[in-house]
Amino acid sequence: MLRFITTLLFMLSISLPGLVTAEEEYWEYTFRPGDSIWKIAEKYTTSVNNWDEIQKINKIRQGPDRKIRPGTRIVIPVSMLKLQPTPAVVIAVSGDAILFRANGEESAIATGTKLYNGDRVVTADKQSLRMQFADKSELQVLSNSEVVLDKLSHHKDTGMVDTRIRLNNGSVNTWVEKQRPDSHYEIRTPAAITAVRGTAFRLSSDSDNISRTEVTEGIVAVSAGDAEKDVPDGFGIVAEKDKPLPEPVKLLDAPDVSDNMSADRSELHVSWKELDGAKAYRYRLASDEQFNQTIIDGSTEDSSIKLTDLAPGQYYLQVRAIDQYKLEGIDAVNDYDIQQPPPPPPPVVEDDSWKVILITGIIVVLMI
Repeated sequence: MLRFITTLLFMLSISLPGLVTAEEEYWEYTFRPGDSIWKIAEKYTTSVNNWDEIQKINKIRQGPDRKIRPGTRIVIPVSMLKLQPTPAVVIAVSGDAILFRANGEESAIATGTKLYNGDRVVTADKQSLRMQFADKSELQVLSNSEVVLDKLSHHKDTGMVDTRIRLNNGSVNTWVEKQRPDSHYEIRTPAAITAVRGTAFRLSSDSDNISRTEVTEGIVAVSAGDAEKDVPDGFGIVAEKDKPLPEPVKLLDAPDVSDNMSADRSELHVSWKELDGAKAYRYRLASDEQFNQTIIDGSTEDSSIKLTDLAPGQYYLQVRAIDQYKLEGIDAVNDYDIQQPPPPPPPVVEDDSWKVILITGIIVVLMI
């Protein structure tokens, strides 16, 4: 497994003086059957001749073709890798999110916008976007968030990808394709690092340097300081900067949502049974099933909501419970069809023809 390492730098600077500096970035590779230093250098680095430097950095005294025991871990300087910068592409956007390029340029974000290393994305209220990476993994940046794309690389020959994202504040949803053993995908917050390998999860970071990770599929590894916890499907974890990493906790189940449409189906009344442990509920209404076009994003302490003034059309509603740690649980998702209100009945017009007939008859009688 090839993964970016941070805590290893300090240890290497002690154990390998003169070879590793704090400014360098390293990857960690775990040997598999049939591997050799020579093969690794040829496959992953810019030159097969790098085997000698890799061997020195890792204090390996064997020759380049000698087999190394599977499971042995080595580090490789990032500068040696044949990683090629590959932009992410915006595939959906709602509102006028802002892009700050690494060179200082500022522009609005549209569908098809390409995002590169060092770019910063900022969303305000009622703004969101979804981007896709080289391996088809996706990241949805929700409203009031700031995300920096620290590294977007793709090894075209082997399919290896290196995606590193920084969530300074706000919230994101992510769906990561099942990756090769030598690929890497991570999101950093001020409080922790979340690394994944084929999963779906939500991540938020607030101004108090607290991050919350909620896993809805697969498994992620959350690390803070020297501690690391595996967080499986259906669990969440709260990481606070400079504090011990707690154990993951089970997320609250999806609420059992029922609806009570208004008589003309122009309003949406939704209620659910209160869940034990729920302190509040979050709800999102969107016009698309992927929730790229979110219309309403709110929360309530009640177990019901009433949504009015909805234009006719198809809608999708998410509802999930929020626990005492502010971790958000499993989504309940329903779809609704808001219809055009029926037209008002036509005004009642009195039929006065009988009056005309009566008056005419009286006149005739008088004339006789």
